[in-house]
Amino acid sequence: MKTIFAYTDGSAVVAGKHKGKGGFGTYFPDLNGEKKAFSLGFHKGKTGQMEVMALLYAIKAMSIDSAEPIKLIVYSDSEYVVKTFTENRLKRWIADGRLNQGGSAANKELWNEIIRVLDKRKHYLTLEMRHIKGHQVDREKDPVRKNKLMNDPHIFGNMVADRLADYKRHKNLL
Repeated sequence: MKTIFAYTDGSAVVAGKHKGKGGFGTYFPDLNGEKKAFSLGFHKGKTGQMEVMALLYAIKAMSIDSAEPIKLIVYSDSEYVVKTFTENRLKRWIADGRLNQGGSAANKELWNEIIRVLDKRKHYLTLEMRHIKGHQVDREKDPVRKNKLMNDPHIFGNMVADRLADYKRHKNLL
């Protein structure tokens, strides 16, 4: 089984004159032999919405068909996104009807899209979600410890996704 790592992050401004502007970043250190990144900025968005969007892009980056099984391991600093899978919240939302039209789940359109794209890849793709503490490099003041953090591939991947998620890096917002 082939293992692919992805790092996702989403962000949105919660106050001030730029309130609601948001973005997401999805980073693959090795997707079919290449580093690959996806990132978009939005005029209107919420942090949770951007976090889910980042995961959606990670899953969509997997081809519809694959001759070999693939385990996609996604690292996210969003407990909301990670626990949706690790605590089987998505399955409960489906069973409770919260993802149906008129349902009460936040970001239900995005979650339904994730269900749809996972279903198209279910014959070969296994999704594993892992939580990672965000902004570890930014918070570290000691240069020796900061360098050690930068050499951890998962912390580095999370840092790249975080930078990609900044709406200010986009000239045109959707």
